[in-house]
Amino acid sequence: MKTLPMLLLVAFGSLAGRAAEPAVAGSTPFIWIALDDPAAATIRRNADEIIKRVGTTLIYEVEHSIQTDGLIKTLQIAHLRDFKMPRLPANQPQLTAIKLTSLQLRNPANAPDAADRAVLTKINDALQEGDDVPPQLIQLVTPTGKPPEWRVYRPVSTMPVCIKCHGPVDSLAPEVRSYLAEHYPADKAVDYSGYQWRGLIRVSFVESGKAK
Repeated sequence: MKTLPMLLLVAFGSLAGRAAEPAVAGSTPFIWIALDDPAAATIRRNADEIIKRVGTTLIYEVEHSIQTDGLIKTLQIAHLRDFKMPRLPANQPQLTAIKLTSLQLRNPANAPDAADRAVLTKINDALQEGDDVPPQLIQLVTPTGKPPEWRVYRPVSTMPVCIKCHGPVDSLAPEVRSYLAEHYPADKAVDYSGYQWRGLIRVSFVESGKAK
């Protein structure tokens, strides 16, 4: 599989035009939104800032925790539990969710829904074919009985520090292997190398005044 630096991915030609025809993710319809669509400009700008903040926070937490608390404590805290979602100006779409997901899960709570999986599959297919990967992907999801939801996805890759807990099983420290076997017996998030595609960060927005 093609290796890629975290959050530094090149543009994907098939997303350069207008939105595609509606696709269906399970029972939830969505459309792909082109990266240059003016209707998504504010969403995309806000998403960029939030995703960069999330990425910086996660890497800092992992590096700091390994140094001060060790690998096992790091395994317990390396997620978004304490990440506070910023409040955007009242006249702008409001952030409603931040999610990390992957095709190779450790924590079942991070499982992709059908719309997430469509993005994961698109990226995986591009990598398998040796094609360029998009810096972002955007959807407009229209769940039944809920406000339309803008989703902005950013592919992420494993940094070298991540390999301590996501690398080849035989190379993991014995205490890490034991912890994973006890707490995540169905763990698939191993056998990665540095700068290999890991999954996605997704941020979700609804129009101002419609967030619940």
